[in-house]
Amino acid sequence: MEWDDLLRKHLGEFGRFQKFTSLLAILVGPTTGLTLVAMTFLAATPEHHCRVFGNTSSVGHRYSTEGYNLSIPLENIGGSWKYSSCLMYKISNRTATSRNETTACTHGWEYDRTIYQSTIVTEYDLVCWRSWLRGLGQSTFMAGVSVGGIFFGITSDRFGRRSTTVFCLILHLALSTGTSFVSDYGSFIVLRALDGAAVNGAFYTAFVLALEVVGPSKRNAVGMTVSLSFGTGFFVLSLLAYFLRTWRNLQLVQALIMYPLLCYWWILPESPRWLISKQRVTAATDVLQRAARVNNVPIPDEVSDLLLKPAESNENTNKFTMIDLVRTPGMRKITLTMCLVWMFIAGVYFGLIVGTSDLAGDPYVNFAIGTALEIGLAILGLAAMERWGRKPVIAGSALMAGTGCLVSAATIDLTDLNAVCILNEKMLQKLSMKTNYLRCNRSMGIGVSTASSRIGCISAPFVTLLGDVWLPLPMVTFGVAACAGGLAVFLLQETLRVPLPETIEDVENLGR
Repeated sequence: MEWDDLLRKHLGEFGRFQKFTSLLAILVGPTTGLTLVAMTFLAATPEHHCRVFGNTSSVGHRYSTEGYNLSIPLENIGGSWKYSSCLMYKISNRTATSRNETTACTHGWEYDRTIYQSTIVTEYDLVCWRSWLRGLGQSTFMAGVSVGGIFFGITSDRFGRRSTTVFCLILHLALSTGTSFVSDYGSFIVLRALDGAAVNGAFYTAFVLALEVVGPSKRNAVGMTVSLSFGTGFFVLSLLAYFLRTWRNLQLVQALIMYPLLCYWWILPESPRWLISKQRVTAATDVLQRAARVNNVPIPDEVSDLLLKPAESNENTNKFTMIDLVRTPGMRKITLTMCLVWMFIAGVYFGLIVGTSDLAGDPYVNFAIGTALEIGLAILGLAAMERWGRKPVIAGSALMAGTGCLVSAATIDLTDLNAVCILNEKMLQKLSMKTNYLRCNRSMGIGVSTASSRIGCISAPFVTLLGDVWLPLPMVTFGVAACAGGLAVFLLQETLRVPLPETIEDVENLGR
């Protein structure tokens, strides 16, 4: 008997047991989402200028350009003249006729602390010629997330969904707490990278667990709800960042709010599907009996014999490796296409979300509005997927986001319109990402796909630096990448209401 048949005939596709397990997976989402985009505020860059001796504007939170006309040159930025952030006159007390030689900031910088009291940028002076270090921190974090996706995907296939999820949560708590007490930027980068690996492993392992315990008719709804919980974390982040204006307090609180999840050690069940694939029939039977009691349905006494047959037929699944993802033509096509799609879509989204704090207007309001729009559109996307399938929703949202990026590049000088365009692009790209999750529902496969997505995320902070070459270039790059990802989706098979493949042979026969 196949697992999906057992759900339909005996346990039910979405009883109280499945609802409870899905809820536990959903609750991992907020802390994961909060951690993944925390750099939006942890590494925010406020207005800054060279520190000039005799200027008292750095006292307290006061920031003023008074007297800068004698010491700071003007630069034409985006068609308007502004005081330079990275240059100063070599000798500021000369006459106007000789005041034309400039130099880099020799005495550090003064920062506008009206919005951000402290960030890692202001604490470690990650501006001007040191701004690449800020991008390095973001990229290293995403590299950790990528490694975590692969490593913990393999770990969960070997040791189980429950044990991997709990281990990652404990590791995330320890690393995230420790990050708030670091004394140097190098330590911050290392701990954030390790934390990224842990939190990514926790989320995607819990995500796979949720999809494995529910029936085929509920996987769309459960998968989208679990991925939507990211948005809850984003909204929590905007509130925390608004009230906690120092990066150390923000980092510490975001770690402490996940303490209740430590109870998963006692209450999170193992995936019966994984237990069956590992021929651990006794353990699988125990979980099913527990599920039957919670769902208040009977399970026949011969359930062990029914479970043993798929376990025997799936004996080779114990030997699955990453090589199997590209060994056969069908698997190779799906794996490579999914890696390409995830890399483009996630990279563009991360690039847009990190830039939210640089938009015109209040950064906290912009972030919260963008999050609310994302959640609303994702709910509409779920309804659209149920009607038209996953391919048109994923591809359509990515293509519209890419088009929006190109429009934003063309309207770069219209500040308010540009901000609206970027929020819309971010919202559409988020929809494409969330629906794309539902195309990957095996730990190893989703681990490799998300690892590929982090290649895009690693590149995104450096793509934003292309604005120093030509201001619209980052948005043009993001637009082309999003469109390429959307077009690549059409190479994949539609999977709406299709039972999960149990073997590589099932994958090869998909769509035939």
